[in-house]
This record gives sequence, C-alpha cells and structure tokens, in this order.
Amino acid sequence: MEHSIKKTMKKMSILILMFFIVSECYAQDWNSARISVLNGGSIPLTFNSIEKLKKGIEILSGTKFGISLGTNHIVDHDLTGFVLNFRTFNSQANLIGDYYTLPLNRIRVKAENVIGLESGNSLGYMDLAADWTPLFTYENLLWSDLTWVTHQLNISYECGKPESDGGNGALLGENPDYYTVEIEFELVPTGPGF
Repeated sequence: MEHSIKKTMKKMSILILMFFIVSECYAQDWNSARISVLNGGSIPLTFNSIEKLKKGIEILSGTKFGISLGTNHIVDHDLTGFVLNFRTFNSQANLIGDYYTLPLNRIRVKAENVIGLESGNSLGYMDLAADWTPLFTYENLLWSDLTWVTHQLNISYECGKPESDGGNGALLGENPDYYTVEIEFELVPTGPGF
C-alpha cells in the first residue's frame, strides 16, 4: 500500500496548471477602455502533494488589474459603468495537457475591488468556460472617468477544490500532466446607448 501511494505521489507531482492572462478591451468611438495588468500575468498551480490533490489550491489576489474607462461625451451614449467578463482564449474547450484533458470548470475565477470600485458587484467564484462569463459589474450614474491608478481589481483563482468545500471537484484520481490554459478578459462599457 505504501509503495502505491509513493508511486502515485511521484506521478502527481508533474501536474502543473499555468495561466497566461490576456487582456482585451471593448470600446467604441464614444468611449475608451483599457485593462492594465499590474501584476500576476502568469499563474502556476503546482499540485505536488496528496494534500493539494485532495483539498485543491486557491490563489487569492493572484493578478491585479488597473481599470481605465472614459467617456468622449457623445450624445445618446452615456457611460455609467462596465462589466468585466472572462473566458478561455479562442474559446478553448478543455484544459489541455501533453496527453490528457480536464474540464474547464475545474478552474474558478473571482474578481474583487481593491480600490475605487467599492460600489461594484463581485459575482464570486465563477467557472472557467469557453463562453463569456461576467465576473464583476460596476455602475455609477454620476459618472466620472476611471483611471488604472485609482480603480483596481484583484483576480483570484481556485482549482481542484472538493465539492464538499464549495468547489467543482478534487483532482485526486485525475491523470497527471502539464495542463495549460489562457484566460481572456473583456471590459465592456455599459449605459444608455450601449
């Protein structure tokens, strides 16, 4: 039995998840929008113990975004806020390993206010998917432009957390591999005329 656990540990220690953050903005002639990646553009998750395979890994505030969003004061296009969405880059359908795949929902992502976006709404941990999924919404009817220095979000990551702890399932028993996925973020301005 002990030999079997050591053999399993040796195999599982090669399981690493790597995230490459790609920021994208959605803007029209009547506004400007930008996501600035301030830190954490690549997030490795290394499952190198039985404990991590059973309990999962959570990286709080792994990435910090600065949000810049401004209006060009075009009539009938009143900026009042934004939605931050995310998905896999190019709508990748699975976590891709050298030999195996895992479902995308083994990874969950959360966005929370750091500074300047206190009236915003974090939607909590959301499953990674191939389609756009909202993470954070912000609205201010008395609009003033946002700058990356004074308006920031933290992005947290969770992988392999058991269902009993509110996750999508532990990775114990999954095929060991080096899995990678690129995550794309989209900043979508909101308000009348959008």
